Amino acid sequence: MKPLRLFSRSLALTLAFTLVTLVAGCGNGFKLTGVNVSIVGFKPTTSSKLEATAVMTLRYTSENVIPIGLSGSNHKLYLNGVYAGKTQSEEQPLGLAPLSTINQDVTVKFENLARLQQLLADAGQKNAAYKIESVLLVTSGEEKLDIKTTATGSVDLSPLAPVAR
Repeated sequence: MKPLRLFSRSLALTLAFTLVTLVAGCGNGFKLTGVNVSIVGFKPTTSSKLEATAVMTLRYTSENVIPIGLSGSNHKLYLNGVYAGKTQSEEQPLGLAPLSTINQDVTVKFENLARLQQLLADAGQKNAAYKIESVLLVTSGEEKLDIKTTATGSVDLSPLAPVAR
């Protein structure tokens, strides 16, 4: 009887340890990272007097070894340290292959048109320093995750001259 009782205790302890490990692993708040966003450039669009928009080309770079599907994204744009505008993309899902780079065109709404006009009016200034704060939305079944990232760089503003008029 003793070997059977020892086996039962051993099995019970193994099952209990597995259950505790599984429960502890589920509660650790998985955080998805490893996707960077940068600005490639701008293209003008038709704009009205009430709102100025342009097409902003974004480059997504995945450092992950698994594919990621983005169901949408939100971006805040700063030019030379001043808030310039925002964009939201939920109508164009985007798939990122492992260790890959892909571009996406989004429409940015300039909310600080006076600042944009001032940047373009500065003599000889074609480039501006940018900062882009992005929230990338990932939907996996019923679970919704987000990737928050910030990037800085320099971008050519000369294509925006028609927008700022």
